[in-house]
Amino acid sequence: MRRRLAMWTASHLMRPLPGPGEVHVWCLFPEDITGEDTALWKTYKELLSPSEKTHIAQCSSNPKLQTEKLLARTLVRTTLARYASGIVAPSSLRFTKNEFGKPNVIWPVKRLDKWRPPSLCFNLTHTQSLLMCAVTQKAEVGIDVEERERKFTRDLMALARRQLSPEEADWLSQFTDPNEQRCQFIQLWTLKEAYVKALGKGISKAPLKEFTFTFNASSPTVLRNLKQAVTIPISLSRAVENSDDAWQFLLLQPSACHYASICTQILPSSTFEQGSLQLEGWSDHNNLRVQIWRTVPLVRDEALEGAVALALSDPLSS
Repeated sequence: MRRRLAMWTASHLMRPLPGPGEVHVWCLFPEDITGEDTALWKTYKELLSPSEKTHIAQCSSNPKLQTEKLLARTLVRTTLARYASGIVAPSSLRFTKNEFGKPNVIWPVKRLDKWRPPSLCFNLTHTQSLLMCAVTQKAEVGIDVEERERKFTRDLMALARRQLSPEEADWLSQFTDPNEQRCQFIQLWTLKEAYVKALGKGISKAPLKEFTFTFNASSPTVLRNLKQAVTIPISLSRAVENSDDAWQFLLLQPSACHYASICTQILPSSTFEQGSLQLEGWSDHNNLRVQIWRTVPLVRDEALEGAVALALSDPLSS
């Protein structure tokens, strides 16, 4: 444990805080962690609070779910701690939830003149094959990931009519190929989930049928470089207590097997123009910068290769 935590102060595991209009995304692929590395798995367990350990132990009948939950808590703790310049250990973090279940971090008290707890917002999403944690400074954020090959046991359009807005359901019904229709539904679902999670108020305050995402006919469906990413338009009804220009959305394919969406708040103090997304090093006229890493907590980080930006499709061109 001591050896692993000593690694925590290594400079390559630390990161500067996200800047204004910037989102950091950390991706953990369970396949990157070998089952034989028992020392690393033991360290991950030792990072958790007693209540987290109890919660995971209750899933003993489902080993895959246990692993997923362990890695989820490990990813959150190690991700947030990396922004504290090595001063705060991942195991020392505490968490609370608002009345709708959205978590917040409580930083430990450190009596140091030159260090103040960062004002971070974060959100976690996970499947058994990919876990993602999005982090911003002060701006609310939501993220959702789904398996690209996710199957549905019920009639997809019947589900769409119940869960989506009428405009979205009509758009989805125009896809004649069942597999394409299924993929478009999953992409749209990640967008809606990311928005609800960013709001942090539950579906009761943002009914899924009360906001609509639309495709941009002038935008390519697949953008091979994230630098070309475009935000996805959203329209809100009066039932949703937010303006539709207060948020931006990124739809992407982080791997060949997954779809994911990010929603982040546009703060009133932002000096960037609205419209598109950027990576570090881009010109300042873009207001949302995205950096994505592939991580093995406490071991290594690297830029995520192969991520593809997406846009909602025009059914007539499919």
